[in-house]
Amino acid sequence: MGVFRLAVISGMLGATSSCLAKYALAGDSPIATWSFGLCKEVTGLDDNEIVGGFNACEIVSFIPRGLCLLLMIISNITMAGMFLEGMNESGSVVGTALASAANFITSAFFGVVLFGENISSQWLVGFVMVLVGVGLLSDVKFRQPQKQVKQNEKKDT
Repeated sequence: MGVFRLAVISGMLGATSSCLAKYALAGDSPIATWSFGLCKEVTGLDDNEIVGGFNACEIVSFIPRGLCLLLMIISNITMAGMFLEGMNESGSVVGTALASAANFITSAFFGVVLFGENISSQWLVGFVMVLVGVGLLSDVKFRQPQKQVKQNEKKDT
């Protein structure tokens, strides 16, 4: 598994980036709701209370959303670098399959834990199929055709 480490981490970072984007950009973002509520508690402002023409707590709620957006960009940059290195480590086909599977698993984890989503039996069957496919791909050993092996042996002598 050590040789596939970077491909797997890149897939996990891809899912993390998606989660951060949802927190940053979704209208019903729990981060925005939390920060808005915290602002109201700290300042004592009402939902409709306007300060200087703006709802102060709404503006404050953009700060953690902006932070999530910045973290998403950093995560995406890191993910792209690790993905490229992961493909160098394990080959492009295996690296891509591993990154996709890790992304799939991590997205499901975030969906259940952070967003309260349910996993259906159909999803589980698909998940098992993805794992079997990744297992088959990661176990493939590419062989040179016999003719090419003989030619390489002649060059060495």
